[in-house]
Amino acid sequence: MLIGTLLNLSIRLRGPHPRATEFASNYSEDDLASVSYTDIDMLDAIPRNPTHEGYVVIGGSGFVGSYIVRLLILRGETNVRVLDLAPPPQDFASHPSLTFTKVDITSPSSVRSALVTPFPSGVLPSVIFHTAATIRFWERAAYTFDASHRVNKTPTGVIVVYTSSADVAIPTSRFMQLDKHYELPPWNKIIISDDDEPLRGSAAPRSSYGRSKIIAERLVLEANSVDGLRTGSLRPGQTITGPNDRFYTSTLVFPRVPVFDSLWSHTNVCVWDVAAAHLTFEDALRRDPANVGGEAFLITGNGPPWSMKDSRAALKYYSRRELIFDDVQPLLVFLLAHIGQRPGLTPRWMGELIYLQPATLEYMRDVVIDDSRARKMIGYRPQWQTAQVMKYTVDQLESGNGKTDIRHGLQLSSAGS
Repeated sequence: MLIGTLLNLSIRLRGPHPRATEFASNYSEDDLASVSYTDIDMLDAIPRNPTHEGYVVIGGSGFVGSYIVRLLILRGETNVRVLDLAPPPQDFASHPSLTFTKVDITSPSSVRSALVTPFPSGVLPSVIFHTAATIRFWERAAYTFDASHRVNKTPTGVIVVYTSSADVAIPTSRFMQLDKHYELPPWNKIIISDDDEPLRGSAAPRSSYGRSKIIAERLVLEANSVDGLRTGSLRPGQTITGPNDRFYTSTLVFPRVPVFDSLWSHTNVCVWDVAAAHLTFEDALRRDPANVGGEAFLITGNGPPWSMKDSRAALKYYSRRELIFDDVQPLLVFLLAHIGQRPGLTPRWMGELIYLQPATLEYMRDVVIDDSRARKMIGYRPQWQTAQVMKYTVDQLESGNGKTDIRHGLQLSSAGS
């Protein structure tokens, strides 16, 4: 019986969902060769005219936050402040429109001070994008929760748009449900939308990151209309991609990449489109606060879902460096992950093996995000197709033009959302 269970579990871990083939991408090398992103103008995705309001980007040195800053500068905004422990990236750190305030975002007093201090122009902060997060996606054990919650809990001050995650709306994988798993809601479908009921029980996120995002998002949305605040939340997913992300970039820089997830597929979203969504949401909160205030919106990129196998093949096609993929049995990874979450296995000696925990495997699911509500209500207009994002990421990493470096989202020191 044990052997039979393990064999069934091995099959279940390989995927995919029975309905995944309905949405599969199909790119040939000729298709990849024809991909270009040079005609993309991110100003087409947002209101073009600068508002000259006072913008504060909490976590503006991190992954999503830095692209919001770049987009604000591109539009011609003149009052932009970054709140973060780390200084901004070099490509915009010295821009005259930018000021940087080093703060510990878990300290309410230091954040509050930065939110009430006027810009050099005399303008006060009036638009806050809170993108900071400790993305400890691999943890779910109770003793790890505080490390995520201290950063991801309620933002301090005036919050307009909070960067949440699609993880709060995607049902958690249940690999041990071997028989009728795909017949039971919410696991019986792979399309995720804003119309879905909130996740409860075993379907709700189990990772510390996902649980802390739910708490923070609830607090932000409940603050809408309190003392004149206009608040909202974005749920990008399944994964935010682009230079310094945790999927494409780590694949491109790791000396060898273990592969145990080839058949699972997802719709993902370019970091530039996530940045644009913040600016379109801000505009919608000004125009239509009664309908969009206090709301959360799923967002994703253009095009069909891509399998992990096809994504890695495309990255290999674009990369000048040889990428080495090592096939690993998913069942072995699953068993080691459950051993790895034991409290006695501390991060101090595990190094990058810390990622091998059960919550890490929650991305092994088929996901198609329906963001039609965001497109209709807040004017979200994604510009990037998946293949364009992959080519762009490779080009940025290999060009050495200063917009990115060899950091990636699977480093223990990475803390920006």
